[in-house]
Amino acid sequence: MTAASERHMQRVRELGCLICQRPASAHNIREERIKDDWLTIPLCPDHHLGAFSIHKSKRQFENIYGSELHLLAETIKKLSENKPTYLLSK
Repeated sequence: MTAASERHMQRVRELGCLICQRPASAHNIREERIKDDWLTIPLCPDHHLGAFSIHKSKRQFENIYGSELHLLAETIKKLSENKPTYLLSK
């Protein structure tokens, strides 16, 4: 993990869970066996690893909340609206 990808993941976590807005961890999207720290979405522990979560029941989760790629698009939109503090003075 690079310093830049760690900053990105921290910003993703700071958004809060996309589903319920509670504190979140960064869920790595895995597309075609690719795991990349830049492809992350914020999910709380329940939506990330709980009984009804993206890891335990992915098909049901995506039927209700949308695909991982849809949630990634939402994450990117939110990140673009919330500039990191080190960019605010520029």
